[in-house]
Amino acid sequence: MKAIGIVAGPRKGQVTDRLTDSALKGLSNRGADTEKIYLIDLIIKPCRGCLACQRTGRCAIDDDFNTVADKIREADVMVFSSPTYFSNVTSCAKRFFDRGYSMFKDGYFGPVYRFEKPRKAILITSCGAPFPFSYLFGITTGSVRAMKAFFNYMRVKTRILIATGAKDFDIKAHDRLLRRAHDLGKTI
Repeated sequence: MKAIGIVAGPRKGQVTDRLTDSALKGLSNRGADTEKIYLIDLIIKPCRGCLACQRTGRCAIDDDFNTVADKIREADVMVFSSPTYFSNVTSCAKRFFDRGYSMFKDGYFGPVYRFEKPRKAILITSCGAPFPFSYLFGITTGSVRAMKAFFNYMRVKTRILIATGAKDFDIKAHDRLLRRAHDLGKTI
């Protein structure tokens, strides 16, 4: 089994990155070969809306996106994480989703995923606002909606982990979340 982790947050070693590590460790404990990619380290230009991908099945822009897309198509499970910035995913995540349209073809009722894999995904987001304020004010709603929309079009089974009150990583404060992420990796 192959598993790929994609971190869309710019702060390495912080909450979403560490939770991604924990989920990948859970997958590794099940025997999966794992790999983690930081979108912040890649050159992924904005989508031009040229629709060349609809004819060729690949994005026409020559940068790092197609390499990541190839790895996604080979993975059985994907872990995707993005912190919540202004009630939505990061700009890295949004750019990735926009360019990800190249992995779909136009269907009558919306995009249709072109490939068989991955079949499962763990989606992780975090925000600094503690519960219940994060819930009452819908702070992570936009992030979860954006991730679910992309992965639902891929027709993958998703599990979601939301870390609230998680501005900076603290091993003691986040132990329960790390265990939950690990368990998701072990059981998905």
